[in-house]
Amino acid sequence: MTSAALTDRDDRRHRLADSPLERESLIFILFLPEHDLGVIAYTWVNGSHEAGSMGLVFGRDNERFAQFHTEGVPVSPDADFDDWTVGPLTVRHGAPHKDAHVFFEHDGVALDYHFSATTPAFTYHDNEGGCPSWLANNRLEQSGRVHGTLTVGDRVIPFDTTGHRDHSWGRRDWTAIHQYRWVNVQSGPDIAINFLHGSALDQTYHLGYVDRDGQQSPITSIDVDITRDREHYSYTAAEFVLVDALGRKTEIVAEDRTALAVWPAGGLQSHDAGGHCVVAGRPGLIHIEEGWHPEFVARRKAMMAETFDTTEAKAVLSVNRDIGSLESALSPGGKNGSVS
Repeated sequence: MTSAALTDRDDRRHRLADSPLERESLIFILFLPEHDLGVIAYTWVNGSHEAGSMGLVFGRDNERFAQFHTEGVPVSPDADFDDWTVGPLTVRHGAPHKDAHVFFEHDGVALDYHFSATTPAFTYHDNEGGCPSWLANNRLEQSGRVHGTLTVGDRVIPFDTTGHRDHSWGRRDWTAIHQYRWVNVQSGPDIAINFLHGSALDQTYHLGYVDRDGQQSPITSIDVDITRDREHYSYTAAEFVLVDALGRKTEIVAEDRTALAVWPAGGLQSHDAGGHCVVAGRPGLIHIEEGWHPEFVARRKAMMAETFDTTEAKAVLSVNRDIGSLESALSPGGKNGSVS
């Protein structure tokens, strides 16, 4: 059964306040490791009935096969997610918390994606402490079977695999976030996981669910160990250990990244990557989205190089050595303050 906090109406569009931070969004995820491909289909609307959409089809190392972004499209207050088109993207929700059809076509690339839920819809209000107020009024996550076709030029790729979707509505304040990772894992129809792990407003969050052995349970703790490349600062190997409210421990190991997209999101740099994994001893698929401040990523790349032979690397090294200097501390510009 779906969460007690949800109704069938929550699968459709909500009425938002006409406030700059109000936002409702849908995202649909697909990874095809055997083809070194990943897909993100994303749409949103604000309280002023202005909508947007984004689509990414990407390869192993941030290669783009298609990318579109549409913003500020006026929509009727009565338009709903049972028949929703913004730019190239169309979403049609079917039975509440059960089915969805997503499709787009752009620059010779087309997606025809059918989602059928394999888990109950889960909201972060089901975690201890609930859904953070900076993230949404409410947010549902759901794993499922996805099937259809992805067309890239002359290639027509049928797929029948697993995937994930989410739906959030209410206040969204990206500036509250220090860093986050949002992870989705499936092993056939029997194991499905979603979690959000990160920090915002001086708090650390462990949100999401483990769905296995026929039982869905909120996550209570998350341990993380990630190895990254220098070129993109994205995962090349990852290990996660989850504990849920039933006391179960679930281990996830990923050792190969087969698709990666790096793109801007709310002032952060989003790294969406995926590939094969092993979850609870079984083969599965993993999607790891991480959000970092761009300056942090640039600095980490420079420090990982350790040669410091470029202007950028030397500047980062200088910052790393700058401890307690008056010029850095006086003002944002560094040289315009005074000390008495």
